[in-house]
Amino acid sequence: MLKQTDTAAIEKLMRELGDARKSVQRRAIDELVAIAASGNSTVTEKLRDSIASADRRVRWAGAYALGQVGAGAFAMESADALCEAMSDDDSDIRWAATGLMVRLGRENLAPISARLLKLAADSDRNARKMALYCIRDLEIAGPELLAVVERAVHDSDAHVRLAALGLLSRLRDTPEGAARIMLECLKSDPDAGVRRAAASALGNIQSATADATAALTSAAADRSDESLARAARGALERLEKDRLEKR
Repeated sequence: MLKQTDTAAIEKLMRELGDARKSVQRRAIDELVAIAASGNSTVTEKLRDSIASADRRVRWAGAYALGQVGAGAFAMESADALCEAMSDDDSDIRWAATGLMVRLGRENLAPISARLLKLAADSDRNARKMALYCIRDLEIAGPELLAVVERAVHDSDAHVRLAALGLLSRLRDTPEGAARIMLECLKSDPDAGVRRAAASALGNIQSATADATAALTSAAADRSDESLARAARGALERLEKDRLEKR
């Protein structure tokens, strides 16, 4: 049974989960995780309750702490808080939430896949981008995926388009559809960085079309953008190496 002093200390730490100072919030998380890891089930239950808090910072801190506790404490009930945190303005929070979402997805692939596909298609720009990274790392496939990615490569945010290309470069079940989208980005995206990423991504497909090879050859000779030319040459080299290995 918890002593009164222990109870007071835990309550104080729980309140500090919502502290605006990251150093205070992180210390509270670390101490609560240590207490929970010692076998204190009360702390784990309080952390589970915290992910339903009215305070966004508390919801995120609770989900993050449960992720650190692990061992059965981290479960699907944290998914909403993680999805919300993936849209946060703080990049540290976004990336931490993304890592936890991938962990959760490895154990709950079907429900997490559905959430991520929805997030990638219909949410704020940060969440769209981070959802695409999760989809990439979890190697999610299915009939809806290509439509989600095709929408993402036309996103107004170049970072979302880059995330979509990163996902496409690992896509294995629809290589022709992936190559078509990459080729479109290479030829027409208004951002030079996205065009370079598209050129590089084309070098990762298993069998390049004649159109893709022609577009890369043209880009490799582009003297106006040496970075694009270099990316295209690297892609062509990888495609040639792959072709020779398949002989």
